[in-house]
Amino acid sequence: MWVIIVLVSLVALIVLVLCVPLDAAFRADVYGRPRFSLRLVWLFGLVSKELKRGKKKAKAEKLGKRRRGAENIFKILRTKGLLRQLKILITDALSRLKIRDLSIDFRVGLDDPADTGFLFAIIGPALVFASPSHNISVQPSFEGEAVLEGYAQGAARLLPIKLIVPCLSFCFSPAALRAIKTVVLAKWKRKK
Repeated sequence: MWVIIVLVSLVALIVLVLCVPLDAAFRADVYGRPRFSLRLVWLFGLVSKELKRGKKKAKAEKLGKRRRGAENIFKILRTKGLLRQLKILITDALSRLKIRDLSIDFRVGLDDPADTGFLFAIIGPALVFASPSHNISVQPSFEGEAVLEGYAQGAARLLPIKLIVPCLSFCFSPAALRAIKTVVLAKWKRKK
């Protein structure tokens, strides 16, 4: 009896923790050298993490790991139906994301002013459909030199419990199970 009560309490605690929103704030600056920062905040500020790059490793070790990693990634991506399932997972996850604030201000130009005009023939109509509650501005630069400068910043909120159904449907899809089999076999062969 006590075991059942403990298990039910544990499940209820996990569900309550997953109902706490995860907030993300990002900023990207492109003035010369691009900079990007992402800050994740959970449990109403008690847990927070700023994502940064790690230390650089030796080149030979890094190159060997990249080669093996790329081979494994290509094996996994060739799994039949996996890319379609990934697309479904990403669109489901993004549809559950609530953008609270978005501000974009960029100046973009290409070497040829005619190419810049063609680029803005594509970008312009997309900006019309941008949400009026967000501040989005992309200005063309017809100076005859390649230019990309400006900033983008925003904040979004996600309830982790809303990701359970999309993640479970992805994990138990036949394509994902085939990909897991590929990963396990690749690790098993490497250990031999």
